[in-house]
Amino acid sequence: MTQTADTATDKQASRQTPADRSASALRADGLRKRYGRTTVVDDVGFDIKQGEIVGFLGPNGAGKTTTLRMMAGLIRPSAGTREVLERPTPGPTLREVGTMIEEPSFYPYMTGYGNLEYVALLHGGVPASRIDEVLRFVRMENAADKKLSAYSQGMRQRLGLARALLWRPKVLILDEPTNGLDPVGIAEFRESLRSVAAEGVTVFVSSHILAEIEKLVERVIVIEGGQLLFDGPLRDLTQQLDEQQVRYQLAATDAAALQQALRDAGLEPTSDEKNTMLRVDVPKGEADTLLSRLAEQGVQVLEARRETESLESAYLRLLKQDGRPS
Repeated sequence: MTQTADTATDKQASRQTPADRSASALRADGLRKRYGRTTVVDDVGFDIKQGEIVGFLGPNGAGKTTTLRMMAGLIRPSAGTREVLERPTPGPTLREVGTMIEEPSFYPYMTGYGNLEYVALLHGGVPASRIDEVLRFVRMENAADKKLSAYSQGMRQRLGLARALLWRPKVLILDEPTNGLDPVGIAEFRESLRSVAAEGVTVFVSSHILAEIEKLVERVIVIEGGQLLFDGPLRDLTQQLDEQQVRYQLAATDAAALQQALRDAGLEPTSDEKNTMLRVDVPKGEADTLLSRLAEQGVQVLEARRETESLESAYLRLLKQDGRPS
């Protein structure tokens, strides 16, 4: 594919210019997707600015992958509009998008390098040196000459990110990109995304690993049943729910008596991961008197900790407030 000198200069300048954080990178308005009589995504809208890293959360079947596929131009919405870099899609701005949606698919009889070389040829305008560059970036240079049939799932995920980065996209749309990675690989993947975002690339990423999302993003979008539940800064989600309830971890000399006393008070205690303490969410207006009320019932509390709200607990409480069973 040939380029005019002006076009090449414009592309080079766009890569060197910091992202305009007031400009839109991904915008959806009234997005809806139906399959027959089933509505998978229902009136979802958001506006992600250039240079943002945004987490996309929701339980299985919430409509996350369908939404990402619509934004990437892979499927058409039943209603609503989509824009990429302030242009309607489908359109030429989709060439500025790198995607990794569901498990990456490659040709198993080709090497990792060969797969990237083929994608680069299809896209056009990708120098051969860029293939080596992205392989080094995702720490796959030593496996570049192996056939895909010998790759583990984690290796395929890394190669998927390399493919998404090949043409230096301005927007990355990633669906569960850390599937199959071990904890070290997940941490490396997170740092890779931070490096990409530092260059002004917009990152829209879904994940079930909420602790990792919490370390990566400042804004989250949450959907459930195809509908938008929350869109805003991560701190707002945790603070919004923390204003309504306080979470305690409690241990007592008689764990059974503590559990019964909490249930008698209309609370729903659960055990922590080590099964040594009980967790309970208390309405904020009752939190200060909880320990005294337990003492009045003869429950001797040995330890009481007030938890700082995490993304995971805030997210689960948000879904519960929306009617999802605990």
